Amino acid sequence: MTISISCLWCRRRLRSFFSTYLIEIIYSLQTLYGCLAYTIGQYIYDYYLHSHIPLSSDNISTNFTLITTLSSSQLHKQCPQTEYSAIQQEFAQKKSSNLFFWQNLLSSPVTIIMTYLLGLYTNQLGRKFVLTLTMVGNCIQYSIWLLIIYFHLSDTYYHVAAVLASLTGGGNVSGFILNLWIVESTVESKRSSRFVQLGALSTIASAIASVTSGYWIEYRGYTDMYWTALFLQLLCIGIIILFMKPKSSTVTSHTTSTSHQKLSDIITVFYPKRRTRKKSLILLLTLFAYIFHVIANLSFGVPFLWYQLNYPFCWSSRQIGYYNTTQSVIWSVLSVVGIELFTMLKWHDSSICCISHLCFIISALWTSYAKYDWHLYIGLFISPFTLYQGTIIYTLISKVLEPNEINDAYTFITETSTILNAFGNSFFNYLYSITVTYSRVFTLYVAAIVAIIPFLLNVCLFFVTKNIPDELDDKVTERKPLLLPDNPLQAPDVTLFVKPVSGPRRNQR
Repeated sequence: MTISISCLWCRRRLRSFFSTYLIEIIYSLQTLYGCLAYTIGQYIYDYYLHSHIPLSSDNISTNFTLITTLSSSQLHKQCPQTEYSAIQQEFAQKKSSNLFFWQNLLSSPVTIIMTYLLGLYTNQLGRKFVLTLTMVGNCIQYSIWLLIIYFHLSDTYYHVAAVLASLTGGGNVSGFILNLWIVESTVESKRSSRFVQLGALSTIASAIASVTSGYWIEYRGYTDMYWTALFLQLLCIGIIILFMKPKSSTVTSHTTSTSHQKLSDIITVFYPKRRTRKKSLILLLTLFAYIFHVIANLSFGVPFLWYQLNYPFCWSSRQIGYYNTTQSVIWSVLSVVGIELFTMLKWHDSSICCISHLCFIISALWTSYAKYDWHLYIGLFISPFTLYQGTIIYTLISKVLEPNEINDAYTFITETSTILNAFGNSFFNYLYSITVTYSRVFTLYVAAIVAIIPFLLNVCLFFVTKNIPDELDDKVTERKPLLLPDNPLQAPDVTLFVKPVSGPRRNQR
């Protein structure tokens, strides 16, 4: 009897714990999974670095091109204490980035279409189902990766895995669902702090995963770590099924015309004639600032794996694990301190974004001129302030739009982000592969230049917000009546900026 009562009490306490901290638990598990998943880039690089290059006509041509395009000084700039020549390292980087280029290019159209469909029919399918579906796609992709490693399958299966995972929407859809969930459980005045706190929590989880995976790869290889990652994703699915309450909806069916109207609302949500001049300017400036912010971050972040592997750093798994762990700790502290300081000083959102973009430009230029390890570590004290645009956009939108418009706006932003990430990953991997022979930091220069655009747009946003009188709000040319939304007030995104944990090692399997 006593044992039964104790078990019942434990179950209730466990259910209460998961119900209270469910979002935090899911974010932590997804961050751990994401850190381990990103190491697939390291495995691919190591595979090409260690594999024998057949003397086919194509490969002879590739080697001849590398030899003729590399200057004599570049040929001597190979990683110290390694048996691999500069040509072999260059070959591995080109092949790896080219594989990711085709993988992203093939999966991008499917990802875009499925993100739209799942975002449009989230209410009918249920948030719980859609969130679980995206994680099932991750499990399928991971399973195929394990098959590739165990049975030495061809590179084509990487493309197959990416396409199958994209059929479930991927990370953008799961992030969209979590965003809606966060907003409903957080009052408006505390949303910004909640997002930053969740971001800090994810960076702490990232720190743990980074240092662990670095040592893990160095001493045990990849397979055990990938089995662990697959288990974490299955665990997350189980927690969602058991503890996430399904969102009740008053709408049980939708006609085709209703779906078409929903699509029209999503596409035209930022249309200027739907609101006043001031609100329209705020929305458009915020939207375009966000778009160029994403492009700049892709230019910086996508090739960063290859940048770490390249001369003069040539970091091992353990070294990159140390770096990413340090980065996560610094980010979790300084990002929270920064937003709290700006809030205490009552800075306008556009002013915070301006500072953020200036920090990004400085960070990109500093990284491009880095020659020693400590240069990159110093840069970590700048980078925590570079990503505020990604979360503040949702705060700005929620202040300007009507409650029934917010879900459509968030869907539009999610779809835009999906398109940018899908094609941006392919483009910047390709750009790096064709420029690394001549300049390993070209994409960093591109990132710094592109970041100037959102900085200027936020300067304009600051003056629009301050100088255009609110009386213009009375001049509404077209206003839709306030309807009961399919989804209640929705939530901002939490940017999870986790860099790949990667580095060359000798034991692949």
